[in-house]
Amino acid sequence: MERVLGPTEQVFYKVRRLRPFNVALTARVSGQVTEAQVREALPALQRRHPLLQANILDESPPRFSRASVPELPLQVVPREREDSWREQVDQQINLPFDASRGPLARFVLVRGDSHSELICGYDHLIGDALSGCFVLRDLLRAMVPGGERPTALQARPAYEDLIGPPLMGTRLLNAVVSRSSSTLLRVSPALNRLSARLDSHSSLETPAEKVRSGFAHRRLTPDQTERLLHLCREQKSSLHGLLGAALLLARAESLSANKASVVTLTSALDARERFGVGEDFGLFTTGKTHLMRVRRREDIWGLSRRLRAPLVAARQKASHLRLFRSAIEMSSRTVDLAAQPWMQRCTRLGLDSMLGLSNLGRLNLDDRYGDLKLEGVIFSGSVASHFDIVLAAVTFAQHLDISFLYNPPLMRPELAERIASRTCEVLAETAR
Repeated sequence: MERVLGPTEQVFYKVRRLRPFNVALTARVSGQVTEAQVREALPALQRRHPLLQANILDESPPRFSRASVPELPLQVVPREREDSWREQVDQQINLPFDASRGPLARFVLVRGDSHSELICGYDHLIGDALSGCFVLRDLLRAMVPGGERPTALQARPAYEDLIGPPLMGTRLLNAVVSRSSSTLLRVSPALNRLSARLDSHSSLETPAEKVRSGFAHRRLTPDQTERLLHLCREQKSSLHGLLGAALLLARAESLSANKASVVTLTSALDARERFGVGEDFGLFTTGKTHLMRVRRREDIWGLSRRLRAPLVAARQKASHLRLFRSAIEMSSRTVDLAAQPWMQRCTRLGLDSMLGLSNLGRLNLDDRYGDLKLEGVIFSGSVASHFDIVLAAVTFAQHLDISFLYNPPLMRPELAERIASRTCEVLAETAR
């Protein structure tokens, strides 16, 4: 794995230097899992995925390398309670990686007598959330005694190279953005002081190194999950749209009883089919942001269809990918500026909340691996600094697992838990 980081990877590289920006995938497994099983399988897993063998050389531009990268680390902890895994996930999403040493992934086995959790934590720079699902699947396959060892995959270029050239005029615009960003960074100390006086109640002054991402977890029953999927087809919507609508309604209820709330909702979009990358480990997602006015008693299906329509259009248009590439290249020049408190305040002017949504859909994974059974998958991660709360969902084995990832400086834990519960209440009411 020897190449320069692509534009999205370079943005994430800058973000991660301000605060951890990690992903954690958790596999619930029934059966007896031993430490030896996992340790023996990890080298084969690392050989299969090139990005699990990489560190990053802090050059200009930064580049991936494979020089002296250690083996994938494994921590083993006892499963003292059914939810012992939550403490480990909290650590994984808030503990930074040493990019210069590598590897940029690590594993935790929360080991019990009949049930265990396998947690794969990794820097978001090297992989999207689906990547973690495939890695956990590959690990379980490698753990089967006498089973087939996973074959090594070829290293891929940065996925912007798969998109093709950015839109015309991007280079000129980037030069203008770079100069403007540099000028504003020089005057940011004064702007931070001024904006702090104007917004004395803001929590955006918390030092980045002291900010921890929080998460809450909820799970819908198989009956509720199947009913919602059926209703989505019937209502010509999608589960992604329905999840977004439920989150918007729950957030609107927490904001105001009398007026519409102005909210942005950013959805992650899977682009693997477009690139033909299959089940490789890497970054293969784009994003789409909606600006919406939401009332607390709005029709959930109407709201769901409003969210779905532009996402379908974005997936079908090749121009969306080129536009995304241009936006990412511009973002790489403004990451430091975007982290300034005065800029974060400006970004939120006129907005009541900024939300995120990432739905991995129904995972097409085997549930049997020798004597082990995969019973569920949970998606968690660090939350980007501008989001109040992000909904991260996975459907597997007839269960819908939902994590709510939030920024404590922007949202109190009690409020995040309340929004998580209310979102699932809305979904449960819809499923009746």
